[in-house]
Amino acid sequence: MFEAESKEKELASFVRTVINTIEVYKTKGTPWGNFPGPKNFKESLQKWNAGVVSEDTFSQELKDAVAAFNTKVTEFEVQRAPQYSNQDYVRGEVDVLLTLLRDVYLKAGGREDEFLPTDEDSPIPFSGENFVRSIEANAEILNTTDYIVTLMPRIKTLLSDVRVRKVIDDTSLELSDWLSEYIGSDNKESLTIIDLSLLPSDVTSIITAVIARMVFEAQQRYLKLNKVCLPTVLVMEEAHYFVKRYNDDAENTGPATQCCKMFEKIAREGRKFGLGLVLSSQRPSELSPTVLSQCNSFMLHRISNDRDQELVQRLLPDNMRGILREMPSLPSQYAVLLGWASELPVMVKMRTLPEAQRPQSDDPDYWNVWTGAKERKIDWKSIANEWQNKRIE
Repeated sequence: MFEAESKEKELASFVRTVINTIEVYKTKGTPWGNFPGPKNFKESLQKWNAGVVSEDTFSQELKDAVAAFNTKVTEFEVQRAPQYSNQDYVRGEVDVLLTLLRDVYLKAGGREDEFLPTDEDSPIPFSGENFVRSIEANAEILNTTDYIVTLMPRIKTLLSDVRVRKVIDDTSLELSDWLSEYIGSDNKESLTIIDLSLLPSDVTSIITAVIARMVFEAQQRYLKLNKVCLPTVLVMEEAHYFVKRYNDDAENTGPATQCCKMFEKIAREGRKFGLGLVLSSQRPSELSPTVLSQCNSFMLHRISNDRDQELVQRLLPDNMRGILREMPSLPSQYAVLLGWASELPVMVKMRTLPEAQRPQSDDPDYWNVWTGAKERKIDWKSIANEWQNKRIE
């Protein structure tokens, strides 16, 4: 039932955009007496007609409404098929098209007093094909079709990328299930680990930004409906990849910048919605100053880089800067705790974990492996099969 409903919503959204476009054409008078406007309107109408199609899951009323529109468009095209025929569409014909489209829109679940979606940021399921049609239809409204000629092939290439297709084509996942899986529910552990280590760097920032935005907006809506916040914390390992400082200029608007801006918003506003941030990084000097300024507690392990030491120096009060002399020589498991978590900077030691729970952070044993004192089995076939998602018979 979910798939059928989403298909109807997609059609309603597309038809609402087409209605808007035709109304703009009608206001300008381009369907009639404004050559070559009428020809452009005819070509646009052919493209829209190809997008208004029936699905087996549609109700009979909706199928009939779609068929009526398709038939009328075909009838108008046949009238203009002869060579040198008048391509103008008179007001009466345009009004008929609008009436038929509004009928499709209403039968697909839309209402005359609303635009779908009411909030363009709402997480409503859509297909890659529907996304492309929406861009083309909106370009018609804004009269910017010429400007998307080179954009559309790039979008279609991105949508055909197997790394993106797995996300876009998954129409079986409900939003409520995603929130329960990644933020938490009453009947399961409230700890979720998302491993992005094997993702290509060009998509990691996009995925991270989307996840952070979904969590942030879910927290806002939880507070609005329940009048209490749901305490949630995002913990980011290697944070300098996602919260990397950037130059605030018009040219710097790539995925990494947009990802950082999302976390800057969370750092500034997340606390009042119950959303906190814990950042772990070996290069604090590369982190966004906006995010760092919102941090209230710091745990500093061994730091030897001059730029990182300068950053730490600004965090410490003047009478405590002698601690900086100890930072390059701090042993493993030791750290300096300062900020709201401690009235005065203190040195702490991390608890020793059982071997099974320790992270895989040991230094590579170059000498013993190279000299043969320790063996490393090499089976590149199994690695290649896992890499290429090949099934081993």
